[in-house]
Amino acid sequence: MTLADSTAELRIAERVPRAVALAFLRGEPQENVFLVSRITQAGMDNKRVPSHGTFMGVFDEDQSLRGLAFLGNGGTLVISVDEPHVASMFVEPITNQGYRFTIFVSEDEAGKQFLTEYKRETRISPTLNRRQPFYVLTQKALTKGHKEIDMEQASLDSIDELTELSCAMVCEDLKLKAPDIDRRHYRLRMTEKVMDGRAFLCRDEPNGLPVFKCDLAVMGPEGALLEGVYTPKAQRKNGLATRAIWTLCKDLLGRGEIPFIALHVDEKNKAARQAYEKVGFEHRSDFRLALMPAL
Repeated sequence: MTLADSTAELRIAERVPRAVALAFLRGEPQENVFLVSRITQAGMDNKRVPSHGTFMGVFDEDQSLRGLAFLGNGGTLVISVDEPHVASMFVEPITNQGYRFTIFVSEDEAGKQFLTEYKRETRISPTLNRRQPFYVLTQKALTKGHKEIDMEQASLDSIDELTELSCAMVCEDLKLKAPDIDRRHYRLRMTEKVMDGRAFLCRDEPNGLPVFKCDLAVMGPEGALLEGVYTPKAQRKNGLATRAIWTLCKDLLGRGEIPFIALHVDEKNKAARQAYEKVGFEHRSDFRLALMPAL
C-alpha cells in the first residue's frame, strides 16, 4: 500500500474542538504531556505567547481524530498521531501556510515518515536528526538511598547564570560555537520559566557558583516534562547530577500534585541515561528530534 492509499480517506482540519483534542491526547497521557499542557493552559489557538501556538488535526471519514499538530509561535512543531503514516498528512497544509519550524518533535516512526515527506515536498533536510528515548518516573518507581542536595527554585536574579548555562548546554549538545547561539532567545525562555517557577539550580557551597541546572517544559495536573538538564564539565563524574535530579523529583512527586515526570534524552548520552535510571526513570518509548535550518 502506498502513502497515497493509506491517507486517501483522511482530511485536515484547521480547527479542532478542545474536548476532542484532549480526549485524543489523553489516550497516551505520558507521551502527550507537553501538548495536553499547552491546551489546558493556553487553549487551541494562542498567538500571543511565544511558548504557545495553534493546532490543526487530521480526521478520518468517520470523523475520528487521528492526529494533532502543534505549530508553536517560536518555531517548534510537535506532532502526535495514532499511526505513523498519518503524520505525513501535515506536510502539505504546513507548507501551504508558509509555517517554518526550527525544532520538530514526534514519536520516532511518525517523525521519520513526516521528515521524509517534508524533504520530498520542500527539499529541506534537518541539520540534526536524532532518536530520543522517552523516560517516565512515578512516585512508586522513585528509588531510595540517595543523599539530598540543596536545590533552589531560580529567581530573576539568576537569569544571567541560567542563560549562560543554557547556551553552554546547547553548544555542547549540538556542537555549535558560542557566536552561533542566540542568547536573547535563551534569556527570554529562561525568564518565562523562572517567572512560572519552572527553573532550578544547585550551587557550590563555598563560592555560590551554579553547579547544576534543570527546568520544566511543562508542569501541571497532567504531569511534568523535565528538560534543560546540565552540569558544567568540571562538576561531572561525582554523582552530583543523580543527586540533584533525585532531590527535585522527590520533591515534585511528593507534593501529590503531578502523577509523573517525563523526559527525552539523546540515545547516545549513556551517562545521562544511567543517571536517570538510577533515580528510577523507566524507558517507555522513543521520539524523534530534528533541527531544521534557521529561518
